[in-house]
Amino acid sequence: MCGIFAYMGHNPISLSETLKILRILESDQETDEKTPIGGHGAGIFYLNEKGKLILEKVGKTNGSPCYDLISKLGDKIGNSRLILGHVRRASPEFKDTTQYREFAQPYKPNCKHDLNLVSAHNGFLQNYQKLSNNLTSQHKFESQKIKLNDSEVIAHLYEELLTQTKDPTKAAHTLHEQIEGNNTAVILTINKNEAHIDAIQKGKTRGLIVWTNPKGEVLICSREKPIQKTLHKFLIENNYKKIIHITRNDSANLETHFTL
Repeated sequence: MCGIFAYMGHNPISLSETLKILRILESDQETDEKTPIGGHGAGIFYLNEKGKLILEKVGKTNGSPCYDLISKLGDKIGNSRLILGHVRRASPEFKDTTQYREFAQPYKPNCKHDLNLVSAHNGFLQNYQKLSNNLTSQHKFESQKIKLNDSEVIAHLYEELLTQTKDPTKAAHTLHEQIEGNNTAVILTINKNEAHIDAIQKGKTRGLIVWTNPKGEVLICSREKPIQKTLHKFLIENNYKKIIHITRNDSANLETHFTL
């Protein structure tokens, strides 16, 4: 089970603050939880101030993957209005893959070159092999040179569905119908005129909290504590309201969609 952070807004937020959120999320562990949320990998995708899409991620070394990610990005990372971050805690089926960057998220499929999308996943996709086998076009999986990661199948399935429907909401709805197991997925899609975030959940995961405001901006995190520690003032100043709060003890079946 992993942790996810996402932001889509008109006002850019500091990437330094985002990395703080990921660092807090990585080590977050409630008293009766057996493991922290992360520790096996970390990654971030964002639109930089020059309009370039950046994706960086790391696997587990000797220490904190989030600290390794921060070192890799350096000091001058600026601000962004489109962000998707992830901290990884490998499921038992993938415990032998923690050192590999290819198993860290987010995932950005590049099979359909006219699409800009990236996904982050928390949980275990029980039917990932079947979904992978049923893809109707050729897909190149980043993780497959080691072994296919269930989380990466979500990115490629959504990419294929979006190619077919041309509608992010419809693609996310079909994805939600097809996945099995305990899963949360957040997908960020970007084109020339707009950005779109889909968040879906089935069953129990580490949690899902969603805030939005009258401008249609949205902020998503697996836990509330990292947001309150870093962006509490930002939420108040920009009139954010919590609209979804699913804890790790809650089983949920939902979709939510935002366009900016």
